[in-house]
Amino acid sequence: MRFDDIVINKTIEKLLKGQDYREEVINAINLEFLDFALDFFKQILEAKINDTNINLQWYKKHFINNSKIEPNEAAIFAGMNKKTISNIYGSATKEIVLNVANTNIDYLESLLETLGDNGENIGINIKISYKEISVELNLSESLLVINALATKKIALRGGAWSSIGKRVEKPLMLALCQQCRVEKDFIDDAIFKKNGELDFDREVDFKLYNFDKSKEYKVEVKLMGKGNPESADAVIARDTDIFIADTLSVQNKNQLKSLGIEYLELKNNQNCLEDFRVILEKLNIPTKYTKKDSNLT
Repeated sequence: MRFDDIVINKTIEKLLKGQDYREEVINAINLEFLDFALDFFKQILEAKINDTNINLQWYKKHFINNSKIEPNEAAIFAGMNKKTISNIYGSATKEIVLNVANTNIDYLESLLETLGDNGENIGINIKISYKEISVELNLSESLLVINALATKKIALRGGAWSSIGKRVEKPLMLALCQQCRVEKDFIDDAIFKKNGELDFDREVDFKLYNFDKSKEYKVEVKLMGKGNPESADAVIARDTDIFIADTLSVQNKNQLKSLGIEYLELKNNQNCLEDFRVILEKLNIPTKYTKKDSNLT
């Protein structure tokens, strides 16, 4: 899931104020999901009106084996998502995704037939209307659509929480440095590639330097929840000097202290900028920050 600049900027603004940023992500997820749902219903309406196939053949034709549908979309319509397919099969090529989508839709169809044979007096019918045109889905069709919508929502949520951290890391650090007036000559925001010669990943998000550039400080940023064990692993593997996090548990903080790593917790912290300035001062990273600046934040 991709976030536009408005969401990114609002997220950074909330983080720097010590506020919870998750509302921005949830709103973006809901907006994209509702757009998908409405478009999906429109496609269903059009498919049902123009197709006389019985059972679920119309669904397979228009939503699984349709050359106009992207493979990752076909997987969603079949109740799977591309990432899950990749995790299971070690690949997510077009051929693999479409094969899995067809296999899964056949499996779901057999389950729905079994459900119908049980004779339960449960009635679920989705009715889709547009102006004076309407179609009604039977129990099997309705459950298939509900399953596809649920799959899409799960895929959006998983992708969103992973994506927001990656999108925010660099802009957040630049905003921190800008508001604390760190001099540009002592900032390195280049993309640091992984060193394939090493046995472990030393990729970092950001670098800062002391006044004579004799010391390089590697900065790691994580928008994680409290108690996330990934934090300690990341800072150890990447030889981090400064750790910026949304939330840190007591255990996280104790781990960082024992490693001699400076850290800044953002959530519920009304003094994020001042705390970051203290870290900069401690590490002799040059800034033009003054008391007058603190009164403006």
